[in-house]
Amino acid sequence: MKKTVIFVDHPHFDRSVVNRRWTEELRKYPDEFVIHNLESAYPRGVIDPSLEHSLIENNGVLVLQFPVYWYNCPPMLKQWMDVALTLDWAYGKAHKLEGRKIALAVTCGGSQSDYAPDGRDPKAELESILKPFIRSIAYLKAEYAGLYVFFGAASKEDATVEKIAESARGYVDFLRNIAGMPAPEAQEKDK
Repeated sequence: MKKTVIFVDHPHFDRSVVNRRWTEELRKYPDEFVIHNLESAYPRGVIDPSLEHSLIENNGVLVLQFPVYWYNCPPMLKQWMDVALTLDWAYGKAHKLEGRKIALAVTCGGSQSDYAPDGRDPKAELESILKPFIRSIAYLKAEYAGLYVFFGAASKEDATVEKIAESARGYVDFLRNIAGMPAPEAQEKDK
C-alpha cells in the first residue's frame, strides 16, 4: 500500500507547538506516512518541481498541513502550489492528481468560536478561508478528503500538552481513515 505524504509548511516550525507535535506523532509510523517539510527541504526557497512530482506519484493520499496564516496558508505552501502543480502535469493536458485524495490539516491560533458566523470576524469562517484550497483540489480533478483542525493553538487554555497529544493521535486516525487503513490493533488481529 502506498504511503500518505504530508506536505508541511510552517515558517517557524521550531517554535510550533501543534504542527511540530503532529509531525512527531506521524514519524512513529514510517511505514504509513512520509513527512515532507517544505521549509527544511527548500531552505533557499527554490522548489524542484520534478522532485515534488516524483514524491506525489510514488505515494498515495496527499495532505497539506499548515497553520492558518493571515487568512491563508504560509507563503512557502502557496509557492509550492504554484511551482509543483504545473500545467500539463496537474491540469491541462494531463491530470496526474485525478481521483487522488487530498486532505487539509490546519491549526488556528484563535478559538473555534472565533471562526464561527457570529465570531470575532464574522466573515472569517474557516470554510470560507479554505475555499480556495478546496476549489483548487476540484480543479485538479482530485477528491477533497476532508479537514482536520486544531483550534486555539495560541491559547494556553486550549493548547495544553494533553489536548495537543490527543489531537496528534486523532490526526493519525484521521489520516488512516482517509487512506482506508485499519488501525494497528486491527492489523494485528488479521494476522
